[in-house]
Amino acid sequence: MTHQFVLSSVAIPCRTSCSRALLLAMQLTASLHYLHCVYAGIPSQIHRYCTFATRKSTLNLRSYHTFPAAHPFWPSASSRESSAIVGFVYKPCHDRRTTGKHGAFFSWKTLGCSSDWTENYTKLKQPINNVAVIGGGLAGLSVAYHLLDLRRTGSGGNEGTGIAYNPLHITIYDKSRVGEGGASAVAGGLQHPFSPKGKLIHFGMQALEQSNRLVQIATRHQPSCLIKPHLYRIALSEVNVKQLQDTAMKYPQIATWMSKEEIYGLLGADTLGGLKLGGGCQVIDVPSYLKGLWEACEARANECNCSISWEQREIVGDCHNAQFLKNNHDVVILAAGAGIVHDKMLLDGEDDNVLPIQLVRGQAIVMDLPQESDAVFGSEALLCGKYVSPLPNNKPENDVHTESIARKFVIGATHEFHSFKLDQSQVIEEMRKRSYPFVPRLWDRGVVERIITGVRMQSNRGKFGRMPIIGRLESSCENDQFNKWILAGLSSRGLIYHGIFGRWLAEAVLRNDETLLRQHFEEFDWWKQKK
Repeated sequence: MTHQFVLSSVAIPCRTSCSRALLLAMQLTASLHYLHCVYAGIPSQIHRYCTFATRKSTLNLRSYHTFPAAHPFWPSASSRESSAIVGFVYKPCHDRRTTGKHGAFFSWKTLGCSSDWTENYTKLKQPINNVAVIGGGLAGLSVAYHLLDLRRTGSGGNEGTGIAYNPLHITIYDKSRVGEGGASAVAGGLQHPFSPKGKLIHFGMQALEQSNRLVQIATRHQPSCLIKPHLYRIALSEVNVKQLQDTAMKYPQIATWMSKEEIYGLLGADTLGGLKLGGGCQVIDVPSYLKGLWEACEARANECNCSISWEQREIVGDCHNAQFLKNNHDVVILAAGAGIVHDKMLLDGEDDNVLPIQLVRGQAIVMDLPQESDAVFGSEALLCGKYVSPLPNNKPENDVHTESIARKFVIGATHEFHSFKLDQSQVIEEMRKRSYPFVPRLWDRGVVERIITGVRMQSNRGKFGRMPIIGRLESSCENDQFNKWILAGLSSRGLIYHGIFGRWLAEAVLRNDETLLRQHFEEFDWWKQKK
């Protein structure tokens, strides 16, 4: 028995005749929904192009007359043997085996059939009811909120599949309490969609819109998380001036050029001018924001008859924790940033060889400005390579008389790639050197209160800059074989990217279909190809 896909006008037979192919044919004949359920790099839109057929034949692939060995769409003999090719997709799946510009070959391994695929198929048809999110920072809380939001609105899950679902339960595992641990809790809080050179980052406007939606939701629970609805980007060189003026011309809805006289009058800084970023660019107190987003998750869970809990527990990469997660959850989402590496969560050898990432330590200074000091720059946030951001005043809610001028600021941050940590004097020296030109009065009159530290997971630079690591995780470790996803590597773009990527991942998880990510981000699996 030879089985073949008929894709558009292309028909390619299976490489071999096997019982698994026959069973697959029966499943596909009954329901093309299988292509949604299995872990495959095939976009869902090919459903309208493909049918599955069987035909009786004793011919094997090598003698099948319509596909000679030199056929341009067929891999070399050595490639056939190594990848076990069994079919061809008319719409490219962008798998690492992609050949030519019209389509891509795929193998049983790509379809999740390398072990007992019938068991995987049964599991993947089950509804997603119990989710573990490891890491309660920006990425983890964004995914959790969107899982609940999509389930509540009915726009994510099992609709259209004939599979009923029960209420969703989410457990967030984190070492610390909400807003108190990880790199997210010590983030600078400057939300904007531009690179250091003033260029719009990939998905910049979409990301800004989605993050602002989450900020608005969190502000209902924690009003103090929004510090300022704008920030300033300073120019200290003629190159900066040209870059930022170009930005203002291209994106006038959120960027306004200000002359050096205007900047001096407003901020008391001797510069060459700068941008005022508004229209959704804002300054966030990230710890308060995380608390607000957590409270929003609790409220959303109540609205959709679901539940969410926070468990202060360390999840390390060992067989005991892997078995615990596998036994108690349908899905595990790794969103712990640098903790994924520190705690060896991948169970797959050296984690820095598994993911294309670097760990970056960032240290920032909390500066206290005495009450008698004249803070000319008020409570504004400034950015020029390094950043200066005001912290909340923490005044009583009913105090409407106290002047709203920040007395504490955070100045950051170092970028330390080495294993040893800079001491306090080194951090102060670097921050003073890099930020004194645009906040001299803060340095002259302020007092260093403390140093705060966080370690970020930074993805390697690619076609679109440093993009997050998102998608389903595969593991070669026998103890680590379960439905596991990842959202990490947001690095210094955590605030701008956590909303949009969190929503995309939540949709893919609820539908158990990684290919949905490709509808939003064609190259979402770049990190799998660069491992």
